[in-house]
Amino acid sequence: MRVEKAMARYLHIYQALYARTPRELRDLGNDWVLVNGARMTVDELESLTEELNREYQQVITNRRGIVKRLLTWFAKA
Repeated sequence: MRVEKAMARYLHIYQALYARTPRELRDLGNDWVLVNGARMTVDELESLTEELNREYQQVITNRRGIVKRLLTWFAKA
């Protein structure tokens, strides 16, 4: 159950960040997974997912900043 949840969360964050699915994502059993050719434990996958989530949040923050600057520019024009 933990493996499926970790894989689903990774898949969701990966798709949100890169707008595509990962090349490879498989459960190898015994709390091991294969992600884009790299074999890792579920703990490592969860850590990688957190890293991707932080990166995604930064992208969202940057987009919001751009939109705010554009709105300010249009309001002045």
